[in-house]
Amino acid sequence: MSKKKNTPMMEQYLSIKKSHQDAILFYRMGDFYEMFLEDAQKAASILEISLTSRNKNDTDPIPMCGVPFRAADNYIAKLIENGCKVAVCEQMEDASATKGLVKREVVRVITPGMILTEELLDKKSNNFLLALSKTRDVCGIAYLDISTGTFKTTQVESRQSKIPEQLIDEALKVDPKEILLPSNFKTDPVYKHIRQAFYGRQITYLDKTDFSLEEAKERLLDKFKTRSLEGFGAENLHASICAAGAILSYVQNTQMQDTKHIFQIIPYDLKNFLVIDDRSCKNLEILTNIQTLNKKGTLIHVLDRTVTAMGSRLIKNWVRYPLIDKNKIQQRLDCIEELTRAAHIHQLIINHLKSVYDLERLGGKISMGQGNARDLIALKNSLKKLPILFKELSLFQSPLLNGKNFEERETILSELNALAALIEKAIRDDATHVLNEGGLINDGYSPELDELLLISRDGKSWIAKAEATEKEKTKLSSLKIKYNRVFGYFIEVSKAQAVSVPDHYIRKQTLVNAERYITDEMKQVESTILNAQDKRNAMEYKIFCTIRDKIVSKATLILKTADFIATVDVLQGLALVASENSYTKPFINEKNLICIEDGRHPVVEKLIKGERYVPNSIEIDDIENQTLLITGPNMAGKSTVLRQVALTILMAQMGSFVPAQKASVCIVDRIFTRVGALDNLSSGQSTFMVEMEETANIINNATNNSLVILDEIGRGTSTYDGMSIAWAVAEYLHDLNNKGVKTLFATHYHELIKLEQIKPRIKNFNIAVKEFNDNIVFLRRLVQGGTNKSYGIQVAKLAGVPDIVINNAKQILSGIEKKNETDALKQPPKETKTKGKKKNKKDDDQLDLFGNNEQSIKKMLEKIDISSITPLEAINLLNDLKQKASN
Repeated sequence: MSKKKNTPMMEQYLSIKKSHQDAILFYRMGDFYEMFLEDAQKAASILEISLTSRNKNDTDPIPMCGVPFRAADNYIAKLIENGCKVAVCEQMEDASATKGLVKREVVRVITPGMILTEELLDKKSNNFLLALSKTRDVCGIAYLDISTGTFKTTQVESRQSKIPEQLIDEALKVDPKEILLPSNFKTDPVYKHIRQAFYGRQITYLDKTDFSLEEAKERLLDKFKTRSLEGFGAENLHASICAAGAILSYVQNTQMQDTKHIFQIIPYDLKNFLVIDDRSCKNLEILTNIQTLNKKGTLIHVLDRTVTAMGSRLIKNWVRYPLIDKNKIQQRLDCIEELTRAAHIHQLIINHLKSVYDLERLGGKISMGQGNARDLIALKNSLKKLPILFKELSLFQSPLLNGKNFEERETILSELNALAALIEKAIRDDATHVLNEGGLINDGYSPELDELLLISRDGKSWIAKAEATEKEKTKLSSLKIKYNRVFGYFIEVSKAQAVSVPDHYIRKQTLVNAERYITDEMKQVESTILNAQDKRNAMEYKIFCTIRDKIVSKATLILKTADFIATVDVLQGLALVASENSYTKPFINEKNLICIEDGRHPVVEKLIKGERYVPNSIEIDDIENQTLLITGPNMAGKSTVLRQVALTILMAQMGSFVPAQKASVCIVDRIFTRVGALDNLSSGQSTFMVEMEETANIINNATNNSLVILDEIGRGTSTYDGMSIAWAVAEYLHDLNNKGVKTLFATHYHELIKLEQIKPRIKNFNIAVKEFNDNIVFLRRLVQGGTNKSYGIQVAKLAGVPDIVINNAKQILSGIEKKNETDALKQPPKETKTKGKKKNKKDDDQLDLFGNNEQSIKKMLEKIDISSITPLEAINLLNDLKQKASN
């Protein structure tokens, strides 16, 4: 039996699909995007739309589904969210003017890292596509946000075959939506850790030739129209060039058009920024709340008071990349100080910024040929605000605010003003987002267009007058002149009056209740009207494209201006936060001293209700108070103190005022944290393994200029193991390179307070607690000196553990403490005796308080962490102890 022959349309579809096997093909057919075969089955399931079939009566019908092209963005968004790529295939010819099959081509491929549509983007976050490469002993990454043109790269030396953890951590910090890797990374076991690190993200594997140094460099030179990459500072960054070249290859293959808004690549060195690894970022809840996984309850939620989308994206970058250059930090601090002293001007700046649209993404969208008339109007309105905004900013001294650092400012402003004037003159304010139906261009902009508009309007006016004239001449009261796409203009008369129509009326159609006619004169006018309308629509679109091209030629200027405005917005936002929350300007010292007077946690102080936030002062140096060993019960506030010190340093180095009465801080190169831990089930890691990995990272990478935050290290294992590890880590950090590292170390292992007597730069502190009638009150105050009490039972009582459990726990604790003192307890607590049971010789010989199961009970007790045990676990554990004691 011969194979069934496909229709020409299906042959065309299959031919196009062959080049886009990894994408769902949106095949344009009139007002719909259709999908066929496997694409249809997959898309229908994800989009929850009906799956039908083409040629239903055939023995082997073709599965198909479709979505309206006007609503396509919503459907594409859902497919992208579900890990799909979408190839958009458009009709390249007018179907009405073409005989046979319409020519179709894929005009762009939409992937998680290649999104331009506003509805698919988070306006407050960059949408990065990231590539990772390796050359001999160097590894590099490059990343691009095609919606804004931001293109950056860095590289790290590698002495092993693996990609270094530092580079993976940097990639996670970038938070890409899609990752490009060489094809050999897909199966090579050496790169398994790469695949694990990006688990859950879209990974696209490219041919190794896309990462070839020679070809990658050639792509970059061709893109930027330069003879070398020296001007960007990237000439000798070979690993970076490979990664960046792979990105450009991917952009060219998916977008199929020029990208003029990508006008530079920005190399950067990780050594120029305060490093906060991905785990520490999560531990400190800088961008994401650990519990809710959203923005609320995070540092960025407090600090982001920007009013533009550009500013909101930039402040995230400042938070993730704090500076280590004192002069640059000071510049930002001085700006904020100026703004806080000029409240009136500050408010005017905020009001002006609110009228500025997202210039970065507008510039990107227009440059990629996807900007409509409304985008041009938004651009015009934004550009018209610039002279007013710059006039207010000129009153400030700081070059970051007054624009003196903004290269060629006057020239750029002049050209952008001319651009705004062009748009205002040409584009109608009420223009629709549809580009091929007219209504785009203002009257008076083009004489030729005005002539067509006049013909069109006069023709329609003639039609209106003709109806009245014909009614008068024929005396037919039911006569109406109507229009539809099939017949054009026609005269409609009721059946009853049809017998009275003039002889020159030509019957066109018979309906149930009416007859339709045309006349030669009407057809001539109709031809003039419709031809003028079609010509008008085509001319308006052509004029619009010409204006859009002029905007594209100024894309670089628009993006430079956007960068400046974003910086102003971040600075004004930080000034607003400082004013509203009584932050202070930190002094950046060179004495390796961290001195914070009445410091506060920027997030916690905003969240607590029903009590006053208690500030704490802290001083860390490299002479006497280098390691602060902090003890005290749970819920007292140890973790809050630790975190607030780390966040204060971060804020100071990003150039922000800080939540304190006074602060003098030194510059640190890294902030390490070991604060809490959750099981990493996806990689099979326990709490203790995560804890030890974080600890190992600190030990292996901390320098004398780092800040280390350790909270409850070692609690994920047995008491003695945990205490030993905590002790050893504290000693190691104190002795690091014979200089030590600034460390805040909170612990429940009270034995560690003896370190103060052994190590000269370790000092004991505790969070003060007031005892009253066997109850405790948390004073939240950090005071000097250690404590040997955990108050675990009192905390359990506050948490609502029943009295029967609390009382039993007190008896057990009393016995344990007494045994530790005398090592010779003979009688068990009353509550743990077994009534009615006769003693035997074995009972008389016992040396522990629970009878003949001494060793097993002792081991059970050693494993108890009173500070973390839940009420239900406590009840079950006490029941087990009681049963063992009764045996």
